[in-house]
Amino acid sequence: MLDKDLWRRLLREVKNLIPLFRYLILQTETHAFCLALAGAALLGFFPACLVMLAVFKNILKWQGAYDVLLSTLQAYFPVDQDFIVRNLRARLALMGRNSEFGSLLWVLLGAAGVFIPLETALNRLWGVRDDRPYWLNQIVGFALTVVCTLLGLLFVSISTAFHEIVNQLPSNIVRSALRFVVIHSTMTGLFMVSIFALFKYLPNKKISTRQVLPAAILAGIMVEIVRALFARMVPDLIPTQGPFANSVAFLLLIYFETFVLLGCGFLASHNDRYPWMGFLPRKRSASTSE
Repeated sequence: MLDKDLWRRLLREVKNLIPLFRYLILQTETHAFCLALAGAALLGFFPACLVMLAVFKNILKWQGAYDVLLSTLQAYFPVDQDFIVRNLRARLALMGRNSEFGSLLWVLLGAAGVFIPLETALNRLWGVRDDRPYWLNQIVGFALTVVCTLLGLLFVSISTAFHEIVNQLPSNIVRSALRFVVIHSTMTGLFMVSIFALFKYLPNKKISTRQVLPAAILAGIMVEIVRALFARMVPDLIPTQGPFANSVAFLLLIYFETFVLLGCGFLASHNDRYPWMGFLPRKRSASTSE
């Protein structure tokens, strides 16, 4: 039987989650941020995939990485994965080497739409009253877009290297299981590193690594869990959307994933209230500088 002290601690931690619930569910501004971010991500998703596929196929001539990236997209897109992969192949073949420039413009347009509400949301969490000027927000956003794209290429390359090792195994069942593990572990790692970069460098304030690293790791894991749950539920929600089903499914997925992002940002910015978030040593000072 649990002692009274343990029950009190558990009750205290549950009560501490009420502000998080209030921020994510009851605050209208949070829903507005999430919807804006999802819409902007929709603009840049397909072109970003085209850019990375074009880099592997037309520039690096790395067929293995090209195939692994398509397999990853097929594993992660919530509905009608074959339709997305088929259209990516067809569009890349049709556009050839001209696909990179036009796609990059859409990627930058999507990034421009993402980083304005995301910086504003993170600034509010960290108590920053003044956002960056638009031009400076776009410079920081462009830099983070380049970094996240390079990280995507890096993690797909790592995944490809592991796939080449797995493909040498004799058993089909073992190969399939290990491919699943490789794809999902490398993508979770990519999410963690990318979210860490956003948490640390996007707010208009110097943020300590020890404050955001635990939250970024938690966010990377939760993003994967939310995606898996969403993939199970979405087939029952989308049929009435007709020809817009794929776009709506992606929009809803990013909408829910963004709640994870902002929720973990909330935990990071209130980590004095949530001591279980801090596996790294922390100073007791309120300062966020390292």
